[in-house]
Amino acid sequence: MASQKKIITVFGATGNQGGSVIAALLASPVLAAQYAIRGVTRDPTKPSAQKLAAKGVETIKADLNDPTSLKSAVTGAAAVFAVTNYWDTMSKSTEETQGKNIVDACIAANVQHLVWSSLPNVTKLTDGTLSHVEHFDSKANVSVYAEAEKAKTGLWVTHFMPSYFMSNIRSSVKPDPNTGVATWSVPWKETATHLPLLDITADTGKYVAGALTLGSAADGKFIQGVSQWATPGEVVKTISEATGNQVVFKEISADAWREHLPMPDFVKTELVENMLLIRDYSYYGKGTETKQSDNEVFLKAVDGQKLTTFAEFVKANWN
Repeated sequence: MASQKKIITVFGATGNQGGSVIAALLASPVLAAQYAIRGVTRDPTKPSAQKLAAKGVETIKADLNDPTSLKSAVTGAAAVFAVTNYWDTMSKSTEETQGKNIVDACIAANVQHLVWSSLPNVTKLTDGTLSHVEHFDSKANVSVYAEAEKAKTGLWVTHFMPSYFMSNIRSSVKPDPNTGVATWSVPWKETATHLPLLDITADTGKYVAGALTLGSAADGKFIQGVSQWATPGEVVKTISEATGNQVVFKEISADAWREHLPMPDFVKTELVENMLLIRDYSYYGKGTETKQSDNEVFLKAVDGQKLTTFAEFVKANWN
């Protein structure tokens, strides 16, 4: 019976990550029988929230800037998946505060397991070479805070770090003004850059479901959320083969890439450094692409889970 299930609160229930977590929980007979899902969204009346409600998800509203609201959202929950959106405010301090508010609410409500959507600390990872990737560092700082605070109640904290969204590639492939050929122009090396790709809607929840299944064994773990590693050359080859239309790669300078960004200078600087993080540090750190076995345990913890290949993503989403 539903009343005997443990509650999991999922923030961003109608978004990419939260929606993926809910889908993975509902897809697993074991987890679906174990958890009643409480989905947090800005507007429980919108169609996407109503679709979740029709699947048995309790949809509620909460404000990440209001600690009282957050405590209500997690009260009674055994587990929480939490995600924040830096781009709502483009403020590092605001996102850090929101994340810390969630951690504090989980501790106050005696939540057993928090899965926090985090990212690497780029400033530390690059020894200060790249110090403006605020939407990474803010989430990483919340991870540090959660690790320091969790002992107050014995809270388990797992840190899920999503990689480069496959969906970002499609919008950046454009016809070359000189040749007309579909071209992916980015400041990376065609065969030497190692790009971690994630189908954010299909695969996020699979990793989180694994962390929930592992329980205390997932405490303190940092999951690298990757569906597939690929070089830029392999990416355009896959798109060309899957669609039947030629796509080529073109390496451009970071300055040239920056010029075409329609946004404020401070955001341009952040996004350029984000690209250099991928080119020079393989996103998670140099050589990370050869060390993925530690993440497989989360996928395999739930029966039947399989990551999405980039070819599968293109065939399903590239029209």
